[in-house]
Amino acid sequence: MLQRIRHGVCILPLLLATALPGPLPAGSSAPLGDFGDNPGALDAVLYTPDGAAPGLPLLVALHGCSMSAEAFDAETGLTALADTLPALLLLPQQREDNQMHLCFRWYDEEDNLPGRGESASIMQMIDHVIATDGADPAQVYVLGLSAGGGMTAAMIAGHPDRFAGGGIVAGPPYGCNRPRSDLDGFWHWWRWMRVIPALDGGDAALACGIKVTTPATDRAPEDWARYVREAAGDGDHDWPLISIWQGAADGTVDPGNLTELTEQWTAVQGIDATPASTETIDGAIRKLYLGADGTPRIETWELPGFDHAMPIDADGDPAPCGEARDFITDAGICAVRAMARFWGLL
Repeated sequence: MLQRIRHGVCILPLLLATALPGPLPAGSSAPLGDFGDNPGALDAVLYTPDGAAPGLPLLVALHGCSMSAEAFDAETGLTALADTLPALLLLPQQREDNQMHLCFRWYDEEDNLPGRGESASIMQMIDHVIATDGADPAQVYVLGLSAGGGMTAAMIAGHPDRFAGGGIVAGPPYGCNRPRSDLDGFWHWWRWMRVIPALDGGDAALACGIKVTTPATDRAPEDWARYVREAAGDGDHDWPLISIWQGAADGTVDPGNLTELTEQWTAVQGIDATPASTETIDGAIRKLYLGADGTPRIETWELPGFDHAMPIDADGDPAPCGEARDFITDAGICAVRAMARFWGLL
């Protein structure tokens, strides 16, 4: 999530049931052109698989702090996944002028609410790819690591009907950046100190369990749900399928955020917060939560002993998934492939 916010504060699978095909022809990546007025001043790269045709799903992948779009495609297994499905792959890119450590500003109301800043820019990118490249608007999926996970939560909270699925890896709940209590003077002090670039984001670190300066805030499920509904707007919504991942040994994001995220997204959908099933797959603990109709709506993955990173399976069988890099770690399980299977894409 936030490895560091602006100039200072550190903030950022199911087992394969069927064999994946062998190596596919390589696609191509290119900077996304003029996609709108871009109020959040973001850049983006679009990966197009070989032989792409109209009607493909669109995967939107949000990198973590100190990362780039180019370091978040093949390394995470996303490029191989886009080739396999096939799907278009959109990789928004933070600019150093916005956030010197390249963190998406998930914690800032000027960027995490519908129609504002970075959130608005990402939606403009999506609309551009749908209009220009023929992506299927009913098959748009967003995922992110750390700060990208925080922005993923913001995107699905503010635009639930626009996404068929979301994946949050080592990220915080939506709306966590607020006082822990009405008397939380420390939070208000950090909030005011945003005027000093070196201290920007200290409020989020305090409130959201970043860099484990404090634990994740334990809020009531109904409060977490209310924050999402305030962003989503009135009326009924078609909530996306949500996959949540967290390393139990994460030293950057308090692992307690997994519980808070689970409570948030079960409560907002009005589904049972008790998992319908719990199983261990390749050492990871997977829990499944069902909707009123008995269909899966949320899955959570807890990885014992795993730190702050995107889980990959570099030596995966039948197909490798990703390459180990900073904040991308071989866990023997491929997060992006598992998400795609949960979303019904594989």
